Amino acid sequence: MVSARATRLAGWPRQMSILVLAVATVILVWTALVTGLRIPAYLVPTPLAVFKSFGENWRIIASQAGFTLSAAGLGLLISTVLATVLAAVFVLNRNIAAAALPVVIIFRSMPVNAIAPIMLLMLGRGIGTSMAVVSIVSFFPLLVNLARGLSVPDRTTQELLHVYGASRWQELRYMRIPFALPFLFTGLRVAAANAILGAMLSEWITGSRGLGNLILESGEMREIELLWAAVLTSVAAGLCVFWLTSAGERRVLHWRR
Repeated sequence: MVSARATRLAGWPRQMSILVLAVATVILVWTALVTGLRIPAYLVPTPLAVFKSFGENWRIIASQAGFTLSAAGLGLLISTVLATVLAAVFVLNRNIAAAALPVVIIFRSMPVNAIAPIMLLMLGRGIGTSMAVVSIVSFFPLLVNLARGLSVPDRTTQELLHVYGASRWQELRYMRIPFALPFLFTGLRVAAANAILGAMLSEWITGSRGLGNLILESGEMREIELLWAAVLTSVAAGLCVFWLTSAGERRVLHWRR
């Protein structure tokens, strides 16, 4: 355990160096393209102008980003709980799975720009609408991955539990759920990105607070630097969520290695 922790700590400088190098490369390429192609500032500002706008408006950006991430996090939590329960029910009862799956597919097929106004009428202009949209958008990838993970347990473990006379609930608890965890984290990586995009799109359509509304208002007011600062904040949030889910997967599933 100590050696594994030491290995992870030793890898941090390398990871940070790669991150700094990647950011520096993006900034250099961005600056070269804007300068070399003479792109007007009202279309694509320079990185320096964007960073200056971020420094001047960081309180507004942080407030709006906090609202978006709160809606995305709460909506993702709701969809994870619902997807876990429904996937377990699907595995335990095939008849319920056959009856409910078409309804789930219908919900998945509904476009977000049609869902958001309906949620707005039902829940009002606030965080509840964004949470509902995020839950619907992120539910399907979680359900698909969890249902697959719960359906493909290790055969040796399954035979061992059968020999000991384990019930279906004991099989679910001691065998199917542990082996489904990698599928859960795979679904979380996809669903987390969808959650942030769903929250921003909901804010864009409904006019609620958040990064989506900030981007829309900045574009209407021709505050291009602020618009790009908000966009980069949303990109950074998505990358952070991806890294957090990857780190959580490594920490939770260390026993599989």
